[in-house]
Amino acid sequence: MSSISDEIFKSIEMKIINGELKAGDKLPSENELCRIWNTSRVSVRPALERMKALGILKKVRGGGTYVSTSDYPFSLSPLLAFAIFRDESIRDILLFRQVIDVGIVKICAANRDEENLKQLKSWLEEMEHSLVTEDRVKFNEADLEFHMEIAKGSKNPLNVKVYEMLRHIIRKNQININVMLGVSSSIKEHRNIYTAIEECNPELAAHFMERHIQRTIDEMETVTLEQ
Repeated sequence: MSSISDEIFKSIEMKIINGELKAGDKLPSENELCRIWNTSRVSVRPALERMKALGILKKVRGGGTYVSTSDYPFSLSPLLAFAIFRDESIRDILLFRQVIDVGIVKICAANRDEENLKQLKSWLEEMEHSLVTEDRVKFNEADLEFHMEIAKGSKNPLNVKVYEMLRHIIRKNQININVMLGVSSSIKEHRNIYTAIEECNPELAAHFMERHIQRTIDEMETVTLEQ
């Protein structure tokens, strides 16, 4: 089920695609968007931040948020990711992430700042809390945001854009994995990844990410063979 943040993202995206919002147009303020959607900034802000990361929107200091003048209709739309990964298996996507995520976490461990660390810890705590309450939906979202923050911590905008592009694919992939395997092993591995990033240890962070994904691949193959 889509979150309110996802719906806000899709609504703004469609208005840009169909011409209701044009390059250079100013968006309503966060307060106004909260009123329109009858929600809080907790839902509005992530949608806007995602669009800024993709280059669809740009923030002007003291002047509000505007539709970018870049070629946004042909940029990193989630539709492109769906087209690329439509017929791929969970294993294929994990093998792809094994290349991407291991490289990104290594860079993150070398370049992260205290704000990245704070956000990573927050998402890790959310995962741990969701494990106690057995709320898999919140666990999956926190898991996704944890990896998104690793991309941000790399300080490379291309890494962030790749993760934004793959957000919906990764979410669906993680939901399927967590349903099949559970999350107890996953949370331990995320703690290890966080610790390595906290210690600014790129090689150890890459090692733990590699083990995390490989363990998932191995367990998925075992479950498949048993079925």
